[in-house]
Amino acid sequence: MRYKIEFSRFKHEINFIQYAQSLGYEIDQKKTTRRSVAMYQGHSDKIIVSKKNGTWIYFSVYDQCDNGTIIDFIQNRSQKSLLETGKELQLWMDGFVEQSLSSPSINLSDDTTYDPARIKKLFNYYSLARNHAYLKNRGITQQVLKSSRFADRVFQDKYKNAVFPHFKNGQACGLELKGENISLFVRGSEKTLWRSNIFKSDDCLVIAEAPIDAISYQILHNLSTAFYVATSGGFSKNQSDMIKSFIEDFNQFKEITIATDNNAGGDQITERLYRIIQETKFNGHIKRHSPDQSGQDWNDVLKNQLSI
Repeated sequence: MRYKIEFSRFKHEINFIQYAQSLGYEIDQKKTTRRSVAMYQGHSDKIIVSKKNGTWIYFSVYDQCDNGTIIDFIQNRSQKSLLETGKELQLWMDGFVEQSLSSPSINLSDDTTYDPARIKKLFNYYSLARNHAYLKNRGITQQVLKSSRFADRVFQDKYKNAVFPHFKNGQACGLELKGENISLFVRGSEKTLWRSNIFKSDDCLVIAEAPIDAISYQILHNLSTAFYVATSGGFSKNQSDMIKSFIEDFNQFKEITIATDNNAGGDQITERLYRIIQETKFNGHIKRHSPDQSGQDWNDVLKNQLSI
């Protein structure tokens, strides 16, 4: 058989979600939004799939170098040459490969543009989180939310979802929503870092994966001089640069604690953070502090402790 390989069409016409499903990836419904689909393959890989200008794209939650189109996806996971990859995708697109999986009923929005005006308008409508039922169920009380460390850093929308704002140049640029049945960034957001309040006396930087884990860590360990940031999962080069800036601009930290989850994802994020920190002039103590039990994050630890 002779192949007419149409690389440009693969990126637009092959349903990335369905193709990944054929390789054993499953959709994580809790982490899926109208703009992106979270998919995982056991504990070894987790990717975020989206569309931009009609092109299917993805990135790995665990490896910032693992991203691109469906072509990159295959080549980053196999020893196949570009020609072999093209032949495989051409067979798929031409229908020679049996596709027993039906296309998932997910209509991805192709609008991934940062919309500062929309984010500003929404943020102005939010109110500070007070007596928040969802956060209270996670072990985070009103007293904690009103503390000097976290005051004015957690909000709520009209549906009572918790809102963790990300900032850039002093302005809210990303709005991360968390609730019983929701976990997403609102349309128009640009993800940077969620951060607590910082004080001149702070000499420890704690980097967590999620804002809720960062707050949980403080409740559990009651650190008086720790400043917290959260990457909200896997992070981009822009976020890496921001972490470097925190370390170098706030030249007051003597210790950095990487408070990641106790799982493969936490392992890979920790490795990346070590590399990022090593690229700065930081000469203090660096440590990883993860929960003792496999699969746990710091909010799991907090909830377990409160249930005793």
